[in-house]
Amino acid sequence: MAKKRTKMAWVYSPTATKAEKEAISKQFEPLIEELKKNLQPIPEPQKYNHCIDVFSKWRGNYFYIMEKFKTGENSYKNFFDYGIARLEFYGKHGFNLSYFRHTGKWEPLFMYEGISLEEAHKVILEDPMFQVF
Repeated sequence: MAKKRTKMAWVYSPTATKAEKEAISKQFEPLIEELKKNLQPIPEPQKYNHCIDVFSKWRGNYFYIMEKFKTGENSYKNFFDYGIARLEFYGKHGFNLSYFRHTGKWEPLFMYEGISLEEAHKVILEDPMFQVF
């Protein structure tokens, strides 16, 4: 019996240029500074994980807003990163917004597909799903 061939199709996938990535990063600097205002000083003695920084980074076509945690006692690592939000570049004026689930995977939010940078900025600040711990 012959195997069925899977149907493959070409899909348009726009990529961000270096200049576009730099412009987007600059537009999100005030947001990151505002998220950093919510950070609290590390309590002494530190028993549990504590968020010490909020930063952004690019990986491929994805712009990430991440938290950096200092681990508590009895851990084998001193620091680890945890995701807050991921914006997928989807053309000049469109982004798909995702959040980081407890399962370790990024989950797209269908209500935030094809949104502008300004909308993404507003959603990340106001939606409790994107809060800084």
